[in-house]
Order: sequence, then C-alpha cells, then structure tokens
Amino acid sequence: MKMDHIFILNSKQHLTGKDILALTFIPLMNGKTSKSKRALDSIELADKITQKSEKLQCLTLLYALFEKFGDAISKKKFKEVFSMTEIGKMIREEGIKEGIKEGIKEGKADLFIKQLTKKLGKIPEEYKQKIRNLSDESIDIVSLEIFNIENIRDLEKYL
Repeated sequence: MKMDHIFILNSKQHLTGKDILALTFIPLMNGKTSKSKRALDSIELADKITQKSEKLQCLTLLYALFEKFGDAISKKKFKEVFSMTEIGKMIREEGIKEGIKEGIKEGKADLFIKQLTKKLGKIPEEYKQKIRNLSDESIDIVSLEIFNIENIRDLEKYL
C-alpha cells in the first residue's frame, strides 16, 4: 500500500474509491509477505477506517476476494480476524437475532404440528411441510384456529 493511503487512514480523512480499491487489492499484489499475511494486514487497516460506509466497502471487498483466492488456512485466519472487527461483530449479532427468530418460528410450527397430531391423529408429511413453510404470523393465526379444525380437509383452507 502506498504511504499516502496509510496517511489517509491515519489522518481520518475520507477514502476515495481509488483508495478503497488499493486497500482491497493489497492481498493480490506481489510482495515479500504471503497473500494471507497481506490480507490480514489489510483487514486490520480497513478496520481502522472511521467512516462506516467506507469500512464496510473495504471489508466486504476483502472478504469476497479472500473467499475467492485464499487457501483454507488463510480463510480460517481471515474469518477469525474479520469476526473481531466492528463489522464482523455486527454481522454476528444480526445472525444471532435471525437464528433466534427462525428458531422461534420452527418451534411454533413443531408445536402446532404436535397439537394437530394429538387432535387429528397422523398428519401427512406434505401438510407438515406446508405448515413449516408458513410465515411466523400465519402460524400464529392457524394455531388459533385449531379449535375449528375437525379433520384434515378443514386444515387445507388454512394452508
């Protein structure tokens, strides 16, 4: 990386598109250090960028390039370093929230299927799959209708 790019990072000035490209292509350039070392150094530099949108652009491009050109060991190190960055932490937290939300939806669907099985007996697999594919809100609505469902045909109108 040229010294003027490092200066811009250290001085907290805005990066230009050219600066962002220069930073993200460091791992692919020839040098005395390995590609993985250059990639890790690039991530650490990108994490110092103060502007969130510029930081996100750099880290996203670095991640995409490294996924394409990195070896397995380097990718693992890259992900470890990336996960410690502010953006990595944000992505992990978002993933956790989505996972919890999806887990709750699956739990509701499974509970409803168990209730239907208790009420109606064996439920065909295709109906179970349709229930699992419903939105969270739809599962809530159809679950409340369990008192009106007397047979499998009654269930069809809710799916």
